Amino acid sequence: MPELRIGPQRLQVASGSNLLDELLADDQPVAWSCRSGHCQSCLVQAQPGQAPEAACSELDPEQQAQGWLLACQCQVQQDMDLHLLDPAQDGLPAHISRMEYLTENILLLGLRPERPLRYQAGQHLSLWLDAELARPYSIASLPGEPELQFHLALKAQGQFSQRIQRMNIGERIYLGRANGHCHYQSDWQDRPLLLLGRGTGLSPLQAVARDALKHGHRAAIELWHWHPENGDCYLRAELEELAQAHPQTLRLHLHPQSQLSSDMASLRLASRHTLALVCGHPEFVEQWRKPLFMAGLPRRQVFDEAFVSRQ
Repeated sequence: MPELRIGPQRLQVASGSNLLDELLADDQPVAWSCRSGHCQSCLVQAQPGQAPEAACSELDPEQQAQGWLLACQCQVQQDMDLHLLDPAQDGLPAHISRMEYLTENILLLGLRPERPLRYQAGQHLSLWLDAELARPYSIASLPGEPELQFHLALKAQGQFSQRIQRMNIGERIYLGRANGHCHYQSDWQDRPLLLLGRGTGLSPLQAVARDALKHGHRAAIELWHWHPENGDCYLRAELEELAQAHPQTLRLHLHPQSQLSSDMASLRLASRHTLALVCGHPEFVEQWRKPLFMAGLPRRQVFDEAFVSRQ
């Protein structure tokens, strides 16, 4: 049986077992959220050559060279020497600079990192409150802005939601590395953009739109957002101001979610060169796969970000 060595501790596990499951069963302090390898909150470090390729293929080359792996994607096949992620040691410290309720259930969290953070508008990262509590969130701000911002969808019974609301301005939390492919790219300037979001899926999309306009995007940008029936688009005023400043480029479609089906059926593309970015709950992202394909978009022209997270 393979042996997991965590400092002085020794843990015998079954060959082929899931590393995250084994660590949790042994009450080890390891965070987790999506279990799909997307959020990267279950990072664990092993010695070079001990991690199977599937456990680290989604990480950047620097992380792979350092032995980091995703515990949820790791099948234990051999002895492993592990270092469990310590946010205070391995993360980037940041201080809470703002907590503002955009709606009753959406919190704007502003942070000021202690060191510069490399990221692109629309990417996501994990926020750690301690070694066992982390959640992934998309970045709502742009590189170079003085404050790092996130739009947090609050869940009544959510551990992270409850705890973050009890924290105060100036308190410290820790940041993981920014990752994700839902971001604006420099060679997109002459390609129409179709931005589709629901709920706080608007967070990365508005960042992508602002980043595109900042870089002089020349083709049309269509931003669609579907909001709850008993509410409104939580960024309507900001988006309308942005559209007024760029009337030839940015067009908004801010609709109640009851119009989603009819909007999908009437979808027409500005060009076969259109690029689509879809952000929201997994069911929302999946709903768009067939309509986008039927509208003429090949899979390589669709970028999606599905928010899968435990409470």
